[in-house]
Amino acid sequence: MKRRPQSPKRQQPDKNYIGVTAKIFAVLEYFVQEGAQQQAVSFQELSGALPFARTTVHRVLYSLEKLGYVEKAEIKAHYHLGPKFFALTQPAVQFRRLQAVAHAVMLELLVRHSETVNLGVLDTGQVAYIDVVQSPSALRIAANPGDRNPVHSTSLGKVILAYLPEAEVEKILKQYPLIRMTSKTITQKVHLIEHLAAVREQGVAFDLGENVDGVLCVAAPIFDQHGRAVAGISISGPTTRMESKLMAIRDDVRNAGVKISRLLGPLSAPDGPAARIAAGFSESHPTAQPSTSTE
Repeated sequence: MKRRPQSPKRQQPDKNYIGVTAKIFAVLEYFVQEGAQQQAVSFQELSGALPFARTTVHRVLYSLEKLGYVEKAEIKAHYHLGPKFFALTQPAVQFRRLQAVAHAVMLELLVRHSETVNLGVLDTGQVAYIDVVQSPSALRIAANPGDRNPVHSTSLGKVILAYLPEAEVEKILKQYPLIRMTSKTITQKVHLIEHLAAVREQGVAFDLGENVDGVLCVAAPIFDQHGRAVAGISISGPTTRMESKLMAIRDDVRNAGVKISRLLGPLSAPDGPAARIAAGFSESHPTAQPSTSTE
């Protein structure tokens, strides 16, 4: 007797998959590809390019418009991406652009000083390292991208804190206690606030063994085009190697911060701290020494 061929098993639908999500993102992806420069896209063009019913495309557009991610253009039956879409995606775009712009400058610092160069941002009240170029020396101090450290004991953390609005600083210090990392860590709020004022005066922050014993670090702020401190760049290394070249490193790190800030875009606030540093801070304060506020 011949065996009856088995019918193929019916593939079970994925109960966790929401089908309309694919349609929504297909519409958004088309806008990104064809209308990312705020150019209007016609409904006819959009519905003809996507494998969905015209009524489905219309409902998706209607929903995205209600949420603020798409707007009607002046031309009838044309749409463009709305401000809410750019507000949602801008931080991620800026993050990737910051890494791309800063990396070449970091390599220049590495070649010049042969010490580890770090790029960090403030994330939920801590310093997050987003790029690290390690020293070629066998004895080196290096974090890894993704590592985190306290803001109050690191030069990166202090240099970003120093240029944030007072309300933001207060919120961070209230949420995160000033833990003693070494005998040199600043653990009193009033002393840290005074220290941050000194950081603004010098245009750089120093970590003189405050986070790890035997390690020195110098950081400078990186500003966006609105004059807001969005990141910091630093050089770190063993005290035995860093002490003799600390002032040269200070000047080069400060200049690196200015360079990256300029590459991120023209400054829209010409009278803020970013402009003061960019105007040539080191020339007006040639003898500034590290602030050594300790307890």
